[in-house]
Amino acid sequence: MRSSWGSSRSRAFTLIDVLVSMVVIGILIAILLPSINRVRESARRVVCGSNLRQVGLALHMYSEDSAGFMPPSEYLPATRYYRTGSSGGEGSPELMDTVRTTPGLFDPRPWGDWDGLGLLFVRDYLPAAPVFYCPSHPGGHPLERYEPIWRQESGEIVSNYVFRGTGPEGRRRLYQIQPGAAIVSDTLRSFADLNHSGGFNVLQAGLAVNWVDDVGSQIASILQRSQGGASAQVGQAWSRLDNDSNDDTGTDTGPTQD
Repeated sequence: MRSSWGSSRSRAFTLIDVLVSMVVIGILIAILLPSINRVRESARRVVCGSNLRQVGLALHMYSEDSAGFMPPSEYLPATRYYRTGSSGGEGSPELMDTVRTTPGLFDPRPWGDWDGLGLLFVRDYLPAAPVFYCPSHPGGHPLERYEPIWRQESGEIVSNYVFRGTGPEGRRRLYQIQPGAAIVSDTLRSFADLNHSGGFNVLQAGLAVNWVDDVGSQIASILQRSQGGASAQVGQAWSRLDNDSNDDTGTDTGPTQD
């Protein structure tokens, strides 16, 4: 009898030990999981910044071959330096993460339906589709959705990086824009499409890539209010991403489209 009772007590203690261990493990997971997630997001943010550096180098090569001009876009708002395309004077800057437009949406162009940053791809300055996508993107435009379409001759393609197309004062020649001006950023299409929480990777005209904290969620709030559909609000977002970004003085003469 004594031996049997001792055996039962031993089993009971073992069960309690297991339960305590499970509780401790659960607590440790709860403590460590946010840290692990932050490390993963930091790694994804680094990849995102690397993508923008490659975009910057491709933009530089494109402009060198195009009399200094950056790629044109049908969505680009009209400025005193640029007569806009088919989209109208106000343009649609929130849609300038579109790299290829829907067939027939605009008048025929020499480069087909490719638009903005998409010209870097079709002209072989940056012939790698994954570079146009942020690994943190939580919205409706991931690489997996568009990857097959990149290999097809037509079909709308949306990336995760929005192209400004000009400097803050509307100049399109890359060398005439102050180095601190933002020219490409994590997408500003809508609040739901924001690639990261708390800030943006930004490519500046000087080809530096910097992380810009969204202090007080000001940019996120702008997009949340506008649902990404208002030209003025996207313009406000760009101005908050600029750093010492007044354009150089001078003229910007040349073709409205290259």
